[in-house]
Amino acid sequence: MDASLFANTDSGTLVPTIEGMQAFVPNQLPPGIELGNIINEFGEASAALGGLSEIGSTIANPYMVIRPLQRNEALRSSAMEGTFSTADDLALVEALDETSANDSAREVHNYIRAIDFAIDQIKTLPISHRVIRGMHAVLLEQATRVRGSNKRPGEYKIHQNWIGALQIQRSRFVPPPPVEAQDCMDDLEAFMNADTAPLPPLIATGLSHYQFETIHPFGDGNGRVGRMLITLQLLSQRLLNSPLLYVSPFIDANKDEYIDAMFAVSSEGDWERWLRFFLTAIKESCVETTKTIGRLNALQERYRGLLHEKSKSVSALSIADHLFERPVISITEASKICGTSYQSAKKNVEQLVHLEILHQVQGFENPKLFWAKEVIDISDGR
Repeated sequence: MDASLFANTDSGTLVPTIEGMQAFVPNQLPPGIELGNIINEFGEASAALGGLSEIGSTIANPYMVIRPLQRNEALRSSAMEGTFSTADDLALVEALDETSANDSAREVHNYIRAIDFAIDQIKTLPISHRVIRGMHAVLLEQATRVRGSNKRPGEYKIHQNWIGALQIQRSRFVPPPPVEAQDCMDDLEAFMNADTAPLPPLIATGLSHYQFETIHPFGDGNGRVGRMLITLQLLSQRLLNSPLLYVSPFIDANKDEYIDAMFAVSSEGDWERWLRFFLTAIKESCVETTKTIGRLNALQERYRGLLHEKSKSVSALSIADHLFERPVISITEASKICGTSYQSAKKNVEQLVHLEILHQVQGFENPKLFWAKEVIDISDGR
């Protein structure tokens, strides 16, 4: 890391670390910000977030849209960190014993499990070390050594880490050493749970994301945990009433600007550039999420229309609705969903196949699996 780039910043300090290098330790939040300079971006993001939250409140079963959105988030956020899977593989992991999945698909599925864990935790707990470390533990559960099983799942780092190169001397950025990182995380925990008035909660969320990524408290998984925390903080601040917003697809599409904007805070104290990017990410993610919800609703209505016209079966309709949460299904699972016999469920599944709502998954015979490819494709942003 070129320490000279940080000589004139007012957003943190340099401290000595390993190999004769310097590490950057961010100052406590909040910084001094002139909110008037970003008022337009703030207003547009706030309006978009309010509109999305209102849409969410009208959905009878929010997880009909939450699950597809989470799959897309997990795929995009994991891909940013070098873990690649497909929407098809991810849907199959959900339907099967996840220990039988390939390493990448299982790790991407862990992302969804970590989000679920955190959302459940903040029903009774503040966003805290306990919650953040718990998310990390779930995220890296059964991960390969290359991808993090040796990176202390659920524990903060005990070794210096760095970003942008294999060797610290060539790195672009060196976050705080372990002791300083723990102190920074203590301060961040306090900030995320403090009354930040007159600082708007949405701005506080943007500041918190920069701070977490700059601290880089874990040996691995910092980017993914940090992006989960955006959704978590919006829920905790009651800016969302259900976990509908995920920003990784936008960030993935604008990764260089995302990294550069955070680096500009550390090296130049340019908070406005970062907050403009963050607020744009919130606004555009709300817009895309609203479109995705519209596509899912339209697909559900089409399925229901087909079944009302061709089937009249309440059980078949129940199965079709369930596919938006879990798009891969077996006949045994279909019988449990409907509370009917295996033979009755088999007839309903066959009818859904005939109507091309379901298709049999090749290569699975015991049990046979069927998937709703149109739902999966929407999960993948297609």
